[in-house]
Amino acid sequence: MKKLTIIIALALLAACSPKKSAVKANVGVGTTVTIAGVTTGTQCTTNNTNSSSKTGYIFDSSSNSYNFENQVKALLSATTNPSEVDTISPLPNATGGTGVGFGGLVKLDSNGNVVAAQSRVTITVYDGIWYRNQTAANLIELKFDPSIGSTLSGQFNLQTGDGILSLKDKYGEISFEGKIDAQNFSGVVKFQNLTSVIGGTPATGNLGQFQIQRCAIFQ
Repeated sequence: MKKLTIIIALALLAACSPKKSAVKANVGVGTTVTIAGVTTGTQCTTNNTNSSSKTGYIFDSSSNSYNFENQVKALLSATTNPSEVDTISPLPNATGGTGVGFGGLVKLDSNGNVVAAQSRVTITVYDGIWYRNQTAANLIELKFDPSIGSTLSGQFNLQTGDGILSLKDKYGEISFEGKIDAQNFSGVVKFQNLTSVIGGTPATGNLGQFQIQRCAIFQ
C-alpha cells in the first residue's frame, strides 16, 4: 500500500440498463463468463461506461463518522501515521468532499475465480487535507496491481453472485465480501494489516460497506 499522486474523482453511481437474461463479465478478448441466478443486466465495457460511473464507495451506512474515520486511519497505519490524516466523511456520495473511493478492473474465469494477472484495484482516500488543498500530492492511494507485486484473488458463485475479492501486498490484506447482481457489486470491507508505522499490534477490523457498479469493475 503506497501514497501515490493520481486523482480518481468521486462521483455518484449510475445504473446499468437491463436488457438480457444474465449478467456477463468480460474476462478477455472473445471470452465471457455468465453469473446466473440474478436479475437481468447488460455487459458493460470500457467503451460504453463513462468515467463518472467507474468509481465506487467505501462508506458507513450508520453515519458514525468518528468510527469510520478511525477505521480508515487504522487501515492506513500500515504505511501512514494516523496523525497525518485529517477528517474523512462516512458518506458514499460526498462528491467534491472527503470520503473513500475505489475502482479498477477484475477479471473472472469460467469458474468464477479472479484472474489475478488481468485484475487491479485502487482505493483512494480523500481526507480534509486533500479537500482544503485539492492537489494530487495530498491524495492517499492504496494500489493493488500484479505489476507492483500485489496479489489479487477470490472466487464468486456463478449461480448466486456471492463471493469475495481479496487484495494483498506486503503491508496486509483488504477483503471485499459481498454479492454481484445485475447492477452492483456490494457488501462489506475487512482488513488485516501486517505492519504498523506507529508500533504495536498491526490493525485489523471492518472498514465499512462498499458499492460499485458491476459493469464498472467486472469488465
